[in-house]
Amino acid sequence: MKKSFYILLVVLLIASFATASANDTVSVIVDGKKLDTPALLIDNTTYVPLRAVSETMGAEVAWDGETRSAIVNSADSEKAAADAIGEASKSVVAITGNAKKHFGLMAHGTGVVIKSGGIILTNAHVVEDMENLTVILHDGSNFPAKVQYIDTEADLAVVKINKLGLKPIVFGDASSVIPGKTVYAIGTPLSLSMRNTVTKGIVSAVNVSATDSYYPLLQTDAAINGGNSGGPLITTDGKLIGINSSKFVGLGIEGLAFSIPLDTINFVLSQFEKNGKVLRPDIGISFENSWEASVGLPTAKGITVVSSTNASVVKGDELISVNGVLVHSITDYNTALRDTAKDGSILLTIKRNGEKIDLAVPYTLK
Repeated sequence: MKKSFYILLVVLLIASFATASANDTVSVIVDGKKLDTPALLIDNTTYVPLRAVSETMGAEVAWDGETRSAIVNSADSEKAAADAIGEASKSVVAITGNAKKHFGLMAHGTGVVIKSGGIILTNAHVVEDMENLTVILHDGSNFPAKVQYIDTEADLAVVKINKLGLKPIVFGDASSVIPGKTVYAIGTPLSLSMRNTVTKGIVSAVNVSATDSYYPLLQTDAAINGGNSGGPLITTDGKLIGINSSKFVGLGIEGLAFSIPLDTINFVLSQFEKNGKVLRPDIGISFENSWEASVGLPTAKGITVVSSTNASVVKGDELISVNGVLVHSITDYNTALRDTAKDGSILLTIKRNGEKIDLAVPYTLK
């Protein structure tokens, strides 16, 4: 009979250590992660718990009491990823309906279950101006759906079906999303016959201000095609880090797809639950990007006021920061408002005729 165990693995260190007395503790770091379990350095030999090291590396550890054997099954990263994708895929759905703007032609996209009671997250552009919405689950069963919430600026929407016991996707950690991280996109590209198909790529960049994006996006080279919109971008352990939303297409363009990141997803979902819609601060001022920002060049410039209903801010003023957060594009401005606005006013730093001016500007939620 197998049971949990705690056994010491002797690790011989190549580096030379000075002889230490028993019970000297040392830190052990595996793949950049420091073990919580202490290790001992005794006579130039480091003793560490087998389970702590093995499981940190993704292996499975067991103890066979009959043979008094420690059994370590090494991690198979491809199998582990495939298993995680399979589990995540159970949360992915296809969404279809008739497009009102296109003479009722059938269109489809993807969504992902976020609550077991039939709550599904997708892109706003997948369900906006659609009728006869239907959600097709991973097992092929289908249910009529209704749009519960929608926000076109962030391009996110929530639809509801009358079905209990669905498997919600597991949300990942936004701080772990870095360029080079392996990711998978799951969705329904081109045809409903391709439901829950998987493509692989990496996170190409974070905080990308793509054309017309209200908030920053994740860039990935995972293949995304028509019908993938609204589907999840997941990590190798099957956790959600983005909602696939758009791509660049054209002659000579490859691997330029974009996903809505977790910080925007969490903000929008919290606004849906709290207000039934997304309420954003409005200060009655409109802006334009510098030419550098408009073509994607790095710039220290702010954004320029093109119209204002606030007497303290005039056309031609350059907005430098919002509540101390530097802004170099309208996307930066939208994000700074989202993340810092509170107490009914915001602190703007503007530049006028070469002079910096701090202004406390009231806002309304719209």
